[in-house]
Amino acid sequence: MQAFDPRTRPVDLTVDRAAGAFRIAWQDGQTSVYPLVWLRENCPCAECGEKRHGGGQEDATGMIRLDLPPSYEVSNAVLIGNYAIQFEWTDGHYAGIYAFTDLRRASEEGGFDPDKLPPMQAAKETR
Repeated sequence: MQAFDPRTRPVDLTVDRAAGAFRIAWQDGQTSVYPLVWLRENCPCAECGEKRHGGGQEDATGMIRLDLPPSYEVSNAVLIGNYAIQFEWTDGHYAGIYAFTDLRRASEEGGFDPDKLPPMQAAKETR
């Protein structure tokens, strides 16, 4: 059995809708705060990743999609095992699975300052 790193093991998770933030208290005593806007703009699902990189402009028929702006409001959050969390946004999007290791890495890279979080992709590239 592999021991968990206390830096990536949450002890408390809070979605503060009024503040527009998601807060994680980690087992090592640190606390990370993630603006909901940052979480949605860094959604790790394939569809959002494609959109961020300039793809996904056409559907299967070749028609240009006119996507509505994404919602930054969380309607639900679900733990995925003991390694990640998945948010459901009020626009129905729910495909992104946010690994706690990636969230912690982004928080550390931003100096635990929610205003200095790097893009989630940058955090993944440092592996």
